[in-house]
Amino acid sequence: MSENFYIRKVAVLGAGVMGAQIAAHLVNANVETLLFELPAKEGDPSGNVNKALEGLKKLDPAPLANPARLTCIQPANYEQHLEKLRECDLIIEAIAERMDWKSALYKRVAPYLGERAIFASNTSGLSINRLAQAFPEALRHRFCGIHFFNPPRYMHLVELIPCADTEAPLLDQLETFLVSTLGKGVVRAKDTPNFIANRVGVFSMLATKHHAAAFNLGFDTVDALTGRYLGRPKSATFRTLDVVGLDVFAHVVNTMRENLTEDPWHKHFELPGWFSYLVDQGALGQKTKRGIYQKIGKDIHVLDLHTKEYRLSDARVDDGVKDILRERDWAKKLAGLRNNPHPQAQFLWATFRDVFHYCALQLERIADNARDLDLAVRWGFGWDSGPFEIWQAAGWQQVAGWIAADIAAGKAMAGAPLPAWAADPGRTGVHTAAGSYAPLGDNYQPRSTLLVYRRQPFPDRLLGEPVQYGETIFETADVRMWHTGDDIAILSFKTKMHAISNEVLGGILRAVDEAEAHWSALVLWQMEAPFSAGAHLLQLMQGVQESSEAPPAGLFDKLKGAAQRVKYTVAGGGGLGEVLNAATGHVPHVEDVVAKFQQVSQRLRYAQVPTIAAVYGLALGGGCEFSIHCTRIVASLETYIGLVEVGVGVLPAGGGCKEMALRAAQEARGGDIFPHLKRYFQQIAMGEVAKSAELARDMGYLKPSDRIVLNQHELLHVAREEARALTATAYRPPLQPRQIPVAGRTGIATLKAAMVNLLEGGFISEHDYNIGCRIAETLCGGDVDAGSLVDEQWLLDLERHHFMELLATDKTRARVEYMLKNGKPLRN
Repeated sequence: MSENFYIRKVAVLGAGVMGAQIAAHLVNANVETLLFELPAKEGDPSGNVNKALEGLKKLDPAPLANPARLTCIQPANYEQHLEKLRECDLIIEAIAERMDWKSALYKRVAPYLGERAIFASNTSGLSINRLAQAFPEALRHRFCGIHFFNPPRYMHLVELIPCADTEAPLLDQLETFLVSTLGKGVVRAKDTPNFIANRVGVFSMLATKHHAAAFNLGFDTVDALTGRYLGRPKSATFRTLDVVGLDVFAHVVNTMRENLTEDPWHKHFELPGWFSYLVDQGALGQKTKRGIYQKIGKDIHVLDLHTKEYRLSDARVDDGVKDILRERDWAKKLAGLRNNPHPQAQFLWATFRDVFHYCALQLERIADNARDLDLAVRWGFGWDSGPFEIWQAAGWQQVAGWIAADIAAGKAMAGAPLPAWAADPGRTGVHTAAGSYAPLGDNYQPRSTLLVYRRQPFPDRLLGEPVQYGETIFETADVRMWHTGDDIAILSFKTKMHAISNEVLGGILRAVDEAEAHWSALVLWQMEAPFSAGAHLLQLMQGVQESSEAPPAGLFDKLKGAAQRVKYTVAGGGGLGEVLNAATGHVPHVEDVVAKFQQVSQRLRYAQVPTIAAVYGLALGGGCEFSIHCTRIVASLETYIGLVEVGVGVLPAGGGCKEMALRAAQEARGGDIFPHLKRYFQQIAMGEVAKSAELARDMGYLKPSDRIVLNQHELLHVAREEARALTATAYRPPLQPRQIPVAGRTGIATLKAAMVNLLEGGFISEHDYNIGCRIAETLCGGDVDAGSLVDEQWLLDLERHHFMELLATDKTRARVEYMLKNGKPLRN
């Protein structure tokens, strides 16, 4: 296969849960896609596939980045459209996990495959070599496994599994396509049952199940212990089973039980009686609205193992165990769990121990190196750190000694000592600057040298891999400006959740000055998500207290305490409660800060060098305002952007309202402004957040010239390329508009009339109405005639004026305080 082979068109065989969602993600990436399904017995032969496509609309989270992309998937069936397979460069099989069904399908479609087509199975664990036997021998060199994780749009991992005859260049080409076009993290797995991520992830769940029973812990208690405290998803263990589906999990476990008869932990691969009880009752989890958990009204109920009835979930984590789990140092955390006699602590240590032990024993059989195992578990199961990373962070020799001691004491799996490489007394870990440990070669393997990875200057890093983010230009407590050896400067925020404080504002202004003086462009890029959760709410409220003649008694102390208590919250209006530690020293007056926000936005817009916002994850409130004022936005597909200030009872005042009024006028092209303005009004008044970068473009936050990237690790590379393209054309900033037509009093009256109906119908509160009126007045240019011409400063003054007046109200202050305390908006 030549290096210039290009995947232009893809066919997905099977329109089930995975097949339809894989097709959806392919069109997310602008890949021409056919979706095949069995012909319907009656009516339209493509009725089955059309039904599957309709079903995509109902899934949550949405598999399509934009619902309009649904029509881009071409429906097909095996009776009428097999000839279309000849046009496809990649065929992905995603039918049910039955070896006989897959083999029959392969024999049916093989005569229609193009000469250079790649055929890949999305099996989650069946043998790739056995599946390959269903192909004519002459075609097997183009066959492999390609295992997406559910849901395919959001889960970063794809496992690539070759068969014995797969051509190496084919895998390289497919990996390049998956990484850059589809935005995936690719791990190459060996052809063993359930490959890497499911082998380890499912074993971890089985070990959890085993030890939960041994220590007599309820399902909800286990989930309270094994979620975010361990750096894993909130769904933890048994909630995850409900999401996956108990029937699906049973199939994966059965694959392990039937094919891993020599595994030392084989007895763990038996599913308990309660599992069969639920499956037999049709209680399969989320898809049947009942599984291990059941939602009754607003309350979550959980199955009680003793009574087989559902009871109200009321899990309690022991205070002493909770203190241990809050420890960030893995060495102290694992030592604390091992040494604490409480059943909850002993349960957690036993589970960790068995997972470490299992990964060490199986590494050489399932993966090429420790990096592939850790990344597969992180990307496929949503762990913050892989098993080997945790072991290494806790002290390799200490943990290895504990495991050996437990084996000797009969607490761990007897007859399965740690492999020699893991028990080596000189070992300090498996991840180093030279690479990650590979047992078969007894060496350290560096990362892939495929050309596609040159687009990732800072890939997802593992513990033990050093990283140096360029050379510093200047650095403060809140921002760092740096470069990588070229003439493009990069600015990164250092605040938690990249909240925008007064000091961040000052840092941006300094960075723009520095870029204009010495650099060709400025890129705003964060070393980790999010781009920015917005304004520093606590600092803002300190400013309110100092500026107010009669501030509410104890307001600052209450907010400070609330911010320290909240564990995780995205604050409307762009603040973040959990991270807003009490600022010390001088607290600026609020209106000065708002004016500074506006100054930053305008400097980003009219800088003498291109400014590029490289956005991934949340870009809310002020984060959104800065982005939309940059010369270009380069956004990851999973960018969630919006002007959400109404959540804390104010309006966008960092240039957000001004910019939307300007865009409405530009879109009107001299015609009626109001239809364009109405859309922006609704988005701001409702605090709407785009659920993808594609939807952000539809909502007007991204312009046609802005770029969307599917792999977030390529974001900085593309942003720098955009900067170079702009500088190559002798970049000049846009001219500042002097005459912006506005909707004036007529537009305000129309918008207010619509809100009166909502108010009278009880859909919005009096304070919502007040906020909405002020948004309308700002967007429409204030008390002027329709069609009046104003400039940007006029609109900036309006939004700042209304922001300050709203901030002076008791109800807005209550919203801010509630957001800081509870992490969600108050509607008062």
